[in-house]
Amino acid sequence: MLEENEEIIAFAGGQILTMDPEKEHAEVVIIQNDRIVDVGDKNILKCYGEFELISLNGKTLIPAFIDAHNHLSWGCLLLKGINLRGILKKEDVLQMIIDYARENHGNGWIIAYPWMDVEQGGAEFTKEDLDNLNIDRPILLIHHSFHKSVANSRALELAAINSSTQDPSFGTIVKGDDGNPTGLLIECAQFSLFEVALEANVEISTIEYADIIETRAQELLSFGITAVHDPGVTPAAEAAYNLLHNEGRLPVSVLMMPHGAAMLDNQGFSCADGHITGTGDEWLRVGPVKLFADGGVSGFMAISGEIGGKMYQFGESRDDFEDKLIEATKHGFRVCVHSIGNAATEAVLNSFEKATFEAPEGFEIRPRLDHLFLTSEDQIKRLALMGGCSAVQACFLEGAQRLKEIPLERVNWFAFRNMTQNGVTLAGSSDDPGGFMDARDPIKSSVMGAKMSDSSGNVVFSDQTLSFEEWLQMYTAGAAYAGGLEEERGMLKKGLVADLVILEGDLDPENPPVVVETWKAGRKVYSKKRR
Repeated sequence: MLEENEEIIAFAGGQILTMDPEKEHAEVVIIQNDRIVDVGDKNILKCYGEFELISLNGKTLIPAFIDAHNHLSWGCLLLKGINLRGILKKEDVLQMIIDYARENHGNGWIIAYPWMDVEQGGAEFTKEDLDNLNIDRPILLIHHSFHKSVANSRALELAAINSSTQDPSFGTIVKGDDGNPTGLLIECAQFSLFEVALEANVEISTIEYADIIETRAQELLSFGITAVHDPGVTPAAEAAYNLLHNEGRLPVSVLMMPHGAAMLDNQGFSCADGHITGTGDEWLRVGPVKLFADGGVSGFMAISGEIGGKMYQFGESRDDFEDKLIEATKHGFRVCVHSIGNAATEAVLNSFEKATFEAPEGFEIRPRLDHLFLTSEDQIKRLALMGGCSAVQACFLEGAQRLKEIPLERVNWFAFRNMTQNGVTLAGSSDDPGGFMDARDPIKSSVMGAKMSDSSGNVVFSDQTLSFEEWLQMYTAGAAYAGGLEEERGMLKKGLVADLVILEGDLDPENPPVVVETWKAGRKVYSKKRR
């Protein structure tokens, strides 16, 4: 944590967007220590004696960004190995694995991420492709979505996956004609691999884990991000976060969303043992429990709808989240559910409605359904009536062109405008490091969202556009609401934390502004270097 600064600092001389619906614009923002102490017109300066005046020189002051779906702790483990971002050719991927093994001696796991399959212009792999490298180490190739992986024979052996291993209830161990695993594991079939390769990896200590989290988090400040919601914090990650917090080393505030020891495991977290939602302070706090209602790859995203008057069903929702959702609610946790397809969303809404009868008296459930790629008008209205919210990602428009070719009726892909107009609070987020691109920059994502286009400018679903300023609101006040932190951050409002960003340039998606300063808890923690 940063040391307190007793000095009074006033920001003036530019555009100030508070994101506070009660006072949307102001001429002056005043901070002291780690708090915003006043917001208003220039006359409020007369109420203060000595203060430092920071002239914005025509720039724009807004609340600092909150990335409402950033796998900070999980991503650190993945990116600790081989970074395949931008690598598509099969031979190039294999060569990177060879080079890594040559440069990093030992017998530990080799993790390569993010693998792009043929749907993203990449390649498919089997265990034989990895075995033929003749590297006597376990190798795990993880898909960009986290929802499928390819393992070599050594990795399968360590995870006790063989010809007699049965498929889990929501997952597939792909097997060849001979009955042996091909190395491809989908959804929950990855549990044992994740446990031995990542979360329970004895090669990384809590101290080292904390170090790599700190390094990755430090990078976020240049994007204007001072807080993240980490969706899927394992016990090992929680220990690392607590170490950073206790030593005052957290570069950003973290809302930890509890999860089991293996990513994608709905049953691994014990509600009876954990601290409930809201526990903690402004640097490290417990958020909603993270659950999964469907998958993240073809065949496992639960989608249903009519095409030409005929009903179709693609994939199914998981059958193991409702009991945990209700159990968590009974214990005083809020819940966030991964829900991509509309069939999954239908099941999740039904479960939240059941949970309202089990909630402690006076407890606000505030349903949170993240992603929501495909929704109906009825589902949006039901979510709004429950005071619900969603962390959405404009970055997934990058791969959405092919979705336009699916003529489903009475449902909408990426219904950002429909949800906003019907009263669902949306939060901006990256899903980092998942997806097709490095999506950590809220400005870049807001440009994509405002245009409803991919990163090349190709428009996808033009009827769902929102303004650039509305996307900035999603990354500030909207994200704060999704985390239950609206009384703590997300607006330039008296009493909230002094996390601020200064933008240079017009708020124009055609020529977007850039982050030139980031302030965290009343201290400047990033300043863009001038060329």
